[in-house]
Amino acid sequence: MAAPSIYEHLEPKQIHLFQLEHASSSDHLTGRLVVLRHPTHLDKTLENYRGMCRNWRDMNFVKKPSKAYGYDALSYTWGTQLETFPLRLQLTGKLYKDGFLYSNGVVQREGTIDIHRNLYEFLCRLRKARYTRFIWIDAICINQNDDRDKNMQIPLMRYIYHEARQVKIWLGMATPIEEEALASIPDLTEKLEKQPHDNDFKFEDPDKLESIGLPGPDQPVWRALGLLMTRSWFDRLWALQEAILWERTSVVYCGDKQISWETLHSFVVIMIYHGLANWTLPRSVATVVGVTNGYEAVSLIEKCNDLLTAAEWGGLPLDFLLNVIRRKSVTRPADMVFGMLALMAHEEKSRITVDVSLPVERVYFEFARYYILNELDECILNHTSSQSRREGLPSWCPDFSSPETTVPLGSKFQDLIQHGQELSPNQFSTSFRAGFNKNGQWAKPMVKDRQYTFIKDMPTSKRLYQEGMYDLSHPDFIHVVSDLMQLNASGVLIDKIAHVIKPTDALATRVDHWTEDNLEKIVAWDKECLSLAQKTIRTGDEIPTAYWRTLIANSLRIPVNGDLCWDEHGRTDYCHAYKEYRAYLDLLIPHWATNYATSAPAPLPCELSSEVLAFFARFIEVVRNRCFFATTEGRIGIGPADTKPGDDVRVIIFCPTPYILREQGSVYEFVGEAYVDGMMYGQALDMLDQGILTKERFTIA
Repeated sequence: MAAPSIYEHLEPKQIHLFQLEHASSSDHLTGRLVVLRHPTHLDKTLENYRGMCRNWRDMNFVKKPSKAYGYDALSYTWGTQLETFPLRLQLTGKLYKDGFLYSNGVVQREGTIDIHRNLYEFLCRLRKARYTRFIWIDAICINQNDDRDKNMQIPLMRYIYHEARQVKIWLGMATPIEEEALASIPDLTEKLEKQPHDNDFKFEDPDKLESIGLPGPDQPVWRALGLLMTRSWFDRLWALQEAILWERTSVVYCGDKQISWETLHSFVVIMIYHGLANWTLPRSVATVVGVTNGYEAVSLIEKCNDLLTAAEWGGLPLDFLLNVIRRKSVTRPADMVFGMLALMAHEEKSRITVDVSLPVERVYFEFARYYILNELDECILNHTSSQSRREGLPSWCPDFSSPETTVPLGSKFQDLIQHGQELSPNQFSTSFRAGFNKNGQWAKPMVKDRQYTFIKDMPTSKRLYQEGMYDLSHPDFIHVVSDLMQLNASGVLIDKIAHVIKPTDALATRVDHWTEDNLEKIVAWDKECLSLAQKTIRTGDEIPTAYWRTLIANSLRIPVNGDLCWDEHGRTDYCHAYKEYRAYLDLLIPHWATNYATSAPAPLPCELSSEVLAFFARFIEVVRNRCFFATTEGRIGIGPADTKPGDDVRVIIFCPTPYILREQGSVYEFVGEAYVDGMMYGQALDMLDQGILTKERFTIA
């Protein structure tokens, strides 16, 4: 990277800005760096206001973007780091003239840094367009060889993008057909927006497409659009920060073409509205669960924008971040935490002591420790599942760099019934509370002077920030042992695992790309689980109530809006929905084998009622990557894929679900969250009060 002598040691709130020099296309890239103090208006401290007053010319330049004022910022991916190109830099002084920012030509330092191909190609594009404005680019404006500079600059990135005159999104170079596809987006959007929502609107029908002026389904523009939506920028965590924090305009560049962000967003909305988004994606992306694509990424960015607009305190909530960032990617694993910090409220992130020099494992632990102490309504223990785990991490700490493999059962983020909303006609209740009650001895202990900030007009009326809500001095709250990276927890042993049926791999594929093989594996897995449930529960019922409730974690999404409801009191009966979907699959498999090739997608059960489809969808969501188990005390449940016979099933005080723990000498290994029928709403605490169970303190390492 850079020789340290090129960069000036910056003071707090100072940043570098880069200006590209014009030259012939055959010459090496060259440019200038200048230093200015960023106003960072989201920082409301008195010290920051004083700094802005002392540097009023810099403040005016940033805060009055126009033809003269303001800088741009680049959002891009570093891409492959195997090939580098030289960039000659001069650090110069600056001057303002008629509102414009100029280099004063006085060279203070100079040297060469190496940049990667993706950035090199973008700078060549800017040089070809004779771009003259100052721009902020992380690989150039941050000294990549200096941890001190990184620690100062990374926290400023949210302000840099927020105040930029324009954010330039660079997707990378493009083929001619990809450039044509990008340029066609405004026209495609306009034509699709004129069409009513039609469930029969299929891409397989060329006459339908061509009748409204769209290219036929075999035209290469559709495949090119799908390839654009798989660009690595959409998968990048820093892109989420850069995209949701801008306050002004943004432009998307790909090759020699460009469109506005608003145009891209309109296209994504209409494609999703008509159910056409997945059709354009390559099969390797469209079929695999958990792979992020551009349609999902753009939608997520707009949801984050809505949250930030509603949140007057300037950041996204911890629980929201925990639910969304694990599907993003970063170059450096520690950036998963630094990316979250960049999206948190200024007051919150200032209380977390991490820097880029710390080992990744310590960065993850420090964030998890802060989370446990400050976000008590969304338990971090329900977010530990991951595709892989870093060595050195405690078993209870999420590997933030690895996507979650399961939908968190104990997450309250999509809870419909919160904060005094009326219950539905079927008397659904709030999400699980295995380790606490709403009132009484086992209610979470509150302090008297508690403050709330609510997001209004949101689907869940979710409280996004709390200050001193719970009394953390209570002896039963989880305590973090920092030097050992362990948890001390209070809880009860409710059962032990006796039998385990491993997860089926059939659910790793999106349902609209299932084949006969997927269906046969699901039916076989279901039959094996049902047989174990019948032997364990012994009620004599053909389909035990506990069984079908376990398959959906006793919760169901409302078909109208997708909100999730929990049936605490067992007042609804979806056994008929289970029987109907099973009967449908039993009929579908031989029909499929007779009429379709096994490599083709299976026809969806679209003729089933919305209630049955909702059950089917929730079943897939809940059991994906989870095992089915029976316990020594005659209970059934679902849990982590690596659950083993002999594991403990424990309830931890003030946590929402039971958990699977594995004894390792004097400490326990944390395996993951579980659903145990009949133990999800404080029943273990009732048994504790009755003297049936005993509370104990134990250590999780």
